[in-house]
Amino acid sequence: MAIVLFSGLMMADGSSTAANRGLATLASAALPGSGQMMLGSRGRGEALMWLDGAIIALWAGTSWYSSAREQDARLIAAREAGADLSIADEDYYKSLERYDNVEEYYEDLRREARDRYPDDPEARREYLESRKYAASAEWNWSNDSARFDYWGVRRSARSAALTAGFAAGGLLLNRIVSVVDCIFFAGSSPAERRVEVGTGQGLASVEVRYRF
Repeated sequence: MAIVLFSGLMMADGSSTAANRGLATLASAALPGSGQMMLGSRGRGEALMWLDGAIIALWAGTSWYSSAREQDARLIAAREAGADLSIADEDYYKSLERYDNVEEYYEDLRREARDRYPDDPEARREYLESRKYAASAEWNWSNDSARFDYWGVRRSARSAALTAGFAAGGLLLNRIVSVVDCIFFAGSSPAERRVEVGTGQGLASVEVRYRF
């Protein structure tokens, strides 16, 4: 016995209704809830709009906070360790978290080079040279407390950036939900949405239809 599951649109007024639903779907992709409002599902439309606004506010707030905290951390590094803030390389600021001064960083780098190239002095030298910083980028933390403060501020910046990333995903998900709702559900009454079971066209087959 074959079971076939499919769905179909039941349009009361033909191509005009299909065009309206298509336009509403496009509107929902741009602004969740707008398509539902166009199709007459005002309550769901307002809920989706409010949700989108809240997520946008969360994304904007956490993005700003992450940027501000990162800037605060770099100012601490410049003041307490003599860091060069003109450097954009993220690895540089990670090294500032891990090492008290540039000599500790280079010592760790030399160990890494020896592990990578135990029998090739020239390769070790090239490895070291490719990862060295200019003299203006060298640092030396004034004390452990300052470096710990720097790490803590950067940690809060990373946490806020992660939240902003989740919020961006929420914005996308809200649009997907709104679009799917416009295509299949918005603007139709509960009575129009039903499951039907009947015999199919094939031999000994059953079709399950979802009408909306």
